[in-house]
Amino acid sequence: MTDGALGGLRVLDLAQGSFDYGSRLLAGLGADVIKIEPPSGDPVRAMPPFPDDEPNLETSARHLHLNAAKRSVVLDLDSPEGCDLLRRLVAESDALIESYQPGYLADRGLAYDDLLETKPDLVMASVTHFGQSGPYAGYWGSEIVDVALGGYLKLTGDPDREPVKPYDDLAVSHAALHAAVAVMVGLTHRDATGEGDYFDVAAIDAAVFLLGGVAQTYHFDHELPVRRGARLINTNPHYSYPSTIRPCMGGYIHAHSNNRNADLLAVLMEGVGIEELLDTPNGNADEIDKRMDLWMADKDKFEIVRRAQELRLPFTEVLTPEEILNDPHLKEREFLVEIEHPVAPTTRQPGAAVRMSATPWHTDRAPLFGEHTDQVLGDLLNLDVAELAGLRERGVLA
Repeated sequence: MTDGALGGLRVLDLAQGSFDYGSRLLAGLGADVIKIEPPSGDPVRAMPPFPDDEPNLETSARHLHLNAAKRSVVLDLDSPEGCDLLRRLVAESDALIESYQPGYLADRGLAYDDLLETKPDLVMASVTHFGQSGPYAGYWGSEIVDVALGGYLKLTGDPDREPVKPYDDLAVSHAALHAAVAVMVGLTHRDATGEGDYFDVAAIDAAVFLLGGVAQTYHFDHELPVRRGARLINTNPHYSYPSTIRPCMGGYIHAHSNNRNADLLAVLMEGVGIEELLDTPNGNADEIDKRMDLWMADKDKFEIVRRAQELRLPFTEVLTPEEILNDPHLKEREFLVEIEHPVAPTTRQPGAAVRMSATPWHTDRAPLFGEHTDQVLGDLLNLDVAELAGLRERGVLA
């Protein structure tokens, strides 16, 4: 790729699963991202959902999204020949992102210091659950572990119930975003100094960093936050209840107010008799919820939000997946795109993560397993047909 913002940059992608998110951003911005997959395939290919619930390496919805706009090369890094091919690819690339367990690449002579002998100005990011050092570095991690150690589980869920894991892989994806930013910083540093750089990115670090001031609040005041379910009750005088998710006819809405527009809530819910509660809204949260539920029970969420927004009350519909795919705002912005694939059904999925005025975002389809092995090894390493066939016979390539 040469027409994107990162056109001309080549990134080797050895990340796996939801850690693929960082390299997906770089691919969308125009970098030539070459996904190096093991013979078993990137684990994201085995992650549901699948069309008709039928597992297939080519049709995982996560793979179709997270590996879009990349090229796929299959190398067996458990073989010396596969490791040698990776070193040769490193010599022809600008950056590398990987998410293997600490020590995996080093055991194969592929640690950052080893690769500097091949590419002295290499920029490399290792993104894992716990990082490359510390007492947890050798542990196996997962998203639920990251949000537990990062503090999210202490804060999510109803106050009288056990903690609830946030949906999907938010901490892992955020760590992958950190890795993508780190690579861009490293490339900027390389262009300025001629030196490479190595970045150690941990998902538990990303979770704590994203969480913000909770730990700092405890450090200063020894105040322990508590779970409040869908409610946001804030002691800041500029914010007051309601800020919550409540049911209505056929769905849910996020109802929000503060002391600058609390009186408008009474206007919106005319006839319900809520005015006397708004003088001390945080202390009347239960009763406010009760009266809001009564008022909203026979009203459609889109109608409620329309009325609220006309009063400049920041209410929002809680959309279902079907409603997201048909949302008029997303349609007008052309955010969702139809992508054809030789195996998977035509899929509507997110398009540009960012909109740029001078360069395009790449929405090319996800690659087939090993689709570009011969092309990449032929073009970059000058391997001929006979050499490729020999490597396949020896199990180095798939």
